[in-house]
Amino acid sequence: MRVLFFTLILFTFVPVTMAADSGSTAPQSEAVAHTHHCPMHPEETGMEGDNCPICGMHLVPIEDKAMDMGAGQSHDNHNHEMHSPAPSAKDADVQQVYICPMHPHITGKEGDNCPICGMHLVPKNDGAESHEGHEDKPEGAFLIDPSYIQTLGVKTSGVSHHDFGRNIRAFGTIAPSTRLEYAIDVRTKGWIVDLAVDALGDTVKKGDLLFTYYSPDLMNAQSDFLIGSRVGNATQRLRLYGMDDKATAELKERGKFFEETPFYAPEDGTVTMLNVRKGGHVNEGGSVLKLQDFSTVWVNADVPIRDVQFLKVGAPATVTEPETGKAYETTIDFIHPVNDPKSRTVPVRLVLDNPEGALKPDTYVDVAFSADTQSRLAVPSEAVLYGKMGAYVIEDLGDGYFRPVMVEVGITADGLTEITQGLSHGQTIVQSGQFMLDAESNLKGGMAAMGHDHGGGDMKDMQPEQNAKEEGKGHVH
Repeated sequence: MRVLFFTLILFTFVPVTMAADSGSTAPQSEAVAHTHHCPMHPEETGMEGDNCPICGMHLVPIEDKAMDMGAGQSHDNHNHEMHSPAPSAKDADVQQVYICPMHPHITGKEGDNCPICGMHLVPKNDGAESHEGHEDKPEGAFLIDPSYIQTLGVKTSGVSHHDFGRNIRAFGTIAPSTRLEYAIDVRTKGWIVDLAVDALGDTVKKGDLLFTYYSPDLMNAQSDFLIGSRVGNATQRLRLYGMDDKATAELKERGKFFEETPFYAPEDGTVTMLNVRKGGHVNEGGSVLKLQDFSTVWVNADVPIRDVQFLKVGAPATVTEPETGKAYETTIDFIHPVNDPKSRTVPVRLVLDNPEGALKPDTYVDVAFSADTQSRLAVPSEAVLYGKMGAYVIEDLGDGYFRPVMVEVGITADGLTEITQGLSHGQTIVQSGQFMLDAESNLKGGMAAMGHDHGGGDMKDMQPEQNAKEEGKGHVH
């Protein structure tokens, strides 16, 4: 009976006690309301100092209305202590507000970094907001706070005239000049008695002995010359048989014919072909050897057909030997009238002096032509952007105002791009940092608001492809 009595008492009082405990703790847990949320993910809430579990950003205070709706409670039943909102940027006397140049909605204190792009926060200029709707704002322009310009890495350049032309490049090969090639042939049959040059590559000077030659027909011609034969011109017959002026003078001086007629080098050169050996027989008209003078060489450059129209004889060119990096200045000597149907190129000949023999035949070289050189209105090539509507530049209007200007471009060479329409001499354009300006203007709606003509083109709805790629690398939208 005692056990039964205590069991009834236990089941009677324990539930009442648990209900009382739960009733007393429930209001306490409900009183702890989350006062901060993530600016990128508002559904993530927490207390001051917490970070968003998704993106890691610091939680910011929730506005009063949002807190009342999220708490699910009425002010009649509960008195919660609400955090005061962050000080306004307009109240500069109370606290200076720092914002990210690329993401103005990110605010913080001096020395903080933007949690999205990592840039240092800069002081917010309240006056900049008021300029957006200023009556003196240039048409189609957008305003960038001057304090941001250096942070964005903006560099400007003037639009001016420069002397430059088309930069045409081609591959070429070094070749011996056929104008400095000498063939040593014999006009009568005979035998090589002595051979002074007996190997390819031997070098000779003008007048050096090359070989001696035994020929009965040549000896008969010498006899006729010595006795003053009246049958024909004896001197002319000797020349027809291959005797040069030096050998003829020696014949006249000695007074008797040569059994072994000497043949001398007509010019300085190198033996590039040797078809005989000492004691060898040579038929009439046979080729004995060839001499080549390499003091001057040719460069045959293969220029694409589309570029040949801009070249002319006498135009400057630069030949660079890749192996040594040495460059040679020259001019165009000849443009061939026919093209190679396989490579679709036209051979263009250049002439180079080679006194030391440093340039070797069959060596590949790079050739650069400067064609159609004249004064052109130009800007740095990096200043030109390309979008859906075509080419455009960002013009610097001063006082922090910028605007895009559609342009038509010509040739590009030496780091410059010709401007044929859209700009005039003396204007100032942005040379680098255009992508940052474009991103900043997009945040403010500047680019989307442009719908009038800039230099011959409609800029409405223009979204540069390059800018899209740049934003895609490090921006979070």
